[in-house]
Amino acid sequence: MRRNRAARKAAQILGWRAVIPALRTRAKRRLPPLTPGAATVVTVNWNSWPYLEVLIDVVRRRSPASTAIVAVDNGSEDGSRQRISATAGVDGLFLPVNVGHELAMDLGILLAETEFVVALDVDAFPLRDDWLERLLAPLSEGAQISGARLNRKYVHPCCWAMRKARFVEQGHSFRAHYQPRAEGRDASGDVGEEISAAEAPNLHFFEVSSQRGPGDVGTVFGDLVYHNFYATRFNATSEQTLDGVVASDDPARAWDEALERYVY
Repeated sequence: MRRNRAARKAAQILGWRAVIPALRTRAKRRLPPLTPGAATVVTVNWNSWPYLEVLIDVVRRRSPASTAIVAVDNGSEDGSRQRISATAGVDGLFLPVNVGHELAMDLGILLAETEFVVALDVDAFPLRDDWLERLLAPLSEGAQISGARLNRKYVHPCCWAMRKARFVEQGHSFRAHYQPRAEGRDASGDVGEEISAAEAPNLHFFEVSSQRGPGDVGTVFGDLVYHNFYATRFNATSEQTLDGVVASDDPARAWDEALERYVY
């Protein structure tokens, strides 16, 4: 366990200090020859193949043919890597260890070769055939970022869209500097939150339109995208309850209900 933590820390240091700066420099040199009008959906996976399989299937069926899918795998050991490799039309980026969601997302975004980049959490999927058109439309109407708003005034990376050129030129990163809520101050610095803060007020939000519960489990944003909050968080803990209200079996039940209602 200690060796795994050391390997993860070393990979994160290398990623933030060397790999991301190198990819950002490479991306700047390659701008603007990106596939115009097309989008790349980037998702980060860690031992979550049942969710990733659904995301890939639904994104394919409900998106234009030009849409690329990049699955950044964070050192999974559940067979995800082999399945991603065997899935036609999906580009896999296979990291040797779990470097965290933020670093993995930066890597996927910076490697995309399309005009638009879209972040989707692995336990999320689109609800409509025109989801991508609706998500990207605000970017042609003055918004710099478009997507889901769960809390506070930032676009949550469970469903987030931006032009890649803007992401690169402004030096954006999903890297979090999270500070929990304290007396007289709200929480801040969550994953992707600082990107929205830098681009405010040019943000377009798809607000919560329904929640299955408890808490944020099974959230729908603007009749556009479903996200099964907490589904993968239980992979990283031995706790049976999170945030005092969500039991370990709540996300699984919500996911089965969502597949029945929205997919099958």
